[in-house]
Amino acid sequence: MLHAGPLIAEGTIDVALEPGASAALDRAAASADPAHGFMRSAWFAAEADALTTLVARRGGLGAPIAALPLVRRSRAGLSLVEIAGPYWPYRCPPIATDASEDELAELLASPKAHEALGRAWRIGPALRDDSSLALISAAARRAGWAMVERRSAICFKIDLARLTGEGPWPSGKTLRKNRWLERRLGEAGALEFRNVSGSEWNDGVIDCLARIEAESWVAKSTTGGDTKFLAADNRRTWERALEDVEIAERLSASILYVGGIPAAFTFSLRTGKTMHFIANSYSERFADRSPGRILLYRELQQAAADGVVTVGWGAGDPGYKREMGAERGPDIVDRLFVRGAVFAALARAVWR
Repeated sequence: MLHAGPLIAEGTIDVALEPGASAALDRAAASADPAHGFMRSAWFAAEADALTTLVARRGGLGAPIAALPLVRRSRAGLSLVEIAGPYWPYRCPPIATDASEDELAELLASPKAHEALGRAWRIGPALRDDSSLALISAAARRAGWAMVERRSAICFKIDLARLTGEGPWPSGKTLRKNRWLERRLGEAGALEFRNVSGSEWNDGVIDCLARIEAESWVAKSTTGGDTKFLAADNRRTWERALEDVEIAERLSASILYVGGIPAAFTFSLRTGKTMHFIANSYSERFADRSPGRILLYRELQQAAADGVVTVGWGAGDPGYKREMGAERGPDIVDRLFVRGAVFAALARAVWR
């Protein structure tokens, strides 16, 4: 059954469809939850040619209260309009913190929204506890869209505040093991640790990350398609994002060199007191000497020292993540919004 909800007041906002990754995304991100401040036009720039941005403003040409970057993709033979984005926990749009459910419902009930979204549109994968996901989902139901959700996975997280608050972390035993591993890895060459962010990003750094990926198990098991910097299309995504100074400051890489040879890296996004690991990888030539573990522990210790409270670590391979303090976090969900009772019933049968 469709959720009609209460009547929606009309005429309080203006709705526009703007081509590409509109500059309205920058203004919406600036007034969004600080955790979403990086959702600027450059974040979506790699798909700009295929994008349309659905924008809601108060009072004519005022500041946007929401900007939805939309792209049409085909999945399993079904063509759907989706919220765009290169990194799965944040396939949600930037929404101003003072935007109301009524205003967003008016946006999603508007003729221009129906034109842009069609009969079905998708948000996800996204974290179930994301604030903008909750708000826009409630507004969509108010606007007459039926919602069908499926759970994709579980996002693991590390509660650094709790771990460090319970006593010395890592434990003395873990630190001794890490020092032993570093000495053992050092037998292959002098260890060097480097952190890159902001203006330090350049082609040479990205080449270094791609080199590590080329020698990793990920490249071998997926023919490179799941790599962030070795795969040309994925590399361009991050290159475009890093052209924005504000995004470049939030993205960082930590690199471990052994005898001058790149051996391991972490690639992360910081949003306030939360850090999200986008990728971590290591060269197979050093696999028996734990370069990935060595670098990850150093990265987590530095994050704790910098005041990071929570680390989001995505899905998959919970073994080593749990060993390093990770626990179950929020579900990762896909939400499909549809119009029409018959179509909604079909979507429920297929989507779930």
